[in-house]
Amino acid sequence: MTTFSNRQYPMLQAFIDAPRGHHMTKEEAMAYDQRPFRSMLIRKYIDYDAAGFFLTELGRRAWEDFRTTDISRKNSRMPLTAYFDERMYLSRARRRAKVHVISKVA
Repeated sequence: MTTFSNRQYPMLQAFIDAPRGHHMTKEEAMAYDQRPFRSMLIRKYIDYDAAGFFLTELGRRAWEDFRTTDISRKNSRMPLTAYFDERMYLSRARRRAKVHVISKVA
């Protein structure tokens, strides 16, 4: 499963949105937060050559994997996650629904 942080996603999207074969110059790269930029280099989603930084096939596949991951259940009749206790959530909802009215005394 491919995951991206809130910084990695827009960093990779900058390369995805550029025309195929586009190279980002060092000067352009300096405009971006370097934390996600570095992680894209480490993951080999982007690379560098004489023309600049570019999106690799691994980066493109990671983007497609992220965008097309199916989260449907194989058997929707199975119970919900064991961490979900309906009684607890209903009692919390009832507690929140109680509204205390404070009257103004003139």
